[in-house]
Amino acid sequence: MIDAQLFPPSSKFCYVVTDRDHPDLQNYLNLHPLEQALVSRAVDIRKAEFGDARWCAHQALHELGHSPNPPILRGERGMPLWPKNVAGSLTHTKGFRAAVVAPSSRVLSMGLDAEPAEPLPPEVVSSIARPGEMAQLLRLRAGGLDCADRLLFCAKEATYKAWFPLTRRWLGFDEAEVDLREDGTFIAYLLVRPTPVPFIAGRWMVRDGYVIASTAVN
Repeated sequence: MIDAQLFPPSSKFCYVVTDRDHPDLQNYLNLHPLEQALVSRAVDIRKAEFGDARWCAHQALHELGHSPNPPILRGERGMPLWPKNVAGSLTHTKGFRAAVVAPSSRVLSMGLDAEPAEPLPPEVVSSIARPGEMAQLLRLRAGGLDCADRLLFCAKEATYKAWFPLTRRWLGFDEAEVDLREDGTFIAYLLVRPTPVPFIAGRWMVRDGYVIASTAVN
């Protein structure tokens, strides 16, 4: 489902497609106890999402040469705590989980987000889109991308996931202006100061009922 071209060449990634309505706890139950403890009081659907995403992360780390790899715990604002010298990102949504990792000597920070390829409710669109982005959404919808607003949401989420490990600061939806391009790329221009980088570049795709966006800061 995920195309390797979404990520830098040094990356390793893994994903799973699951039953949307019936959570499978097997991956959660096989996690390290310290990982299980992070969501031990959550409902089964949350445990399944967490377990599957962490399983994907461990598979990707193994492909990167980290075997065995330590438990992936949680830092500020839920940020995954990756092993030393690793950058990465996780995502989970109904029926789909994924993770990507890369050597931090090649990639400083990464972001990955996936959502069902469905339009957002109108009230949500108005809360995430800047005026210039609204014009882009009209253009993309006219070109046949009915879930353009969901793509914008994913691109901003992936941007935030790459931004936070670099800054340890919140980034609101109105603090980045995303230029979505029909060729499957986007640029998120950061409107806050100070910033370690002026923009964060990304790639996107729509496949098998999902919108997927990824970002990387080299």
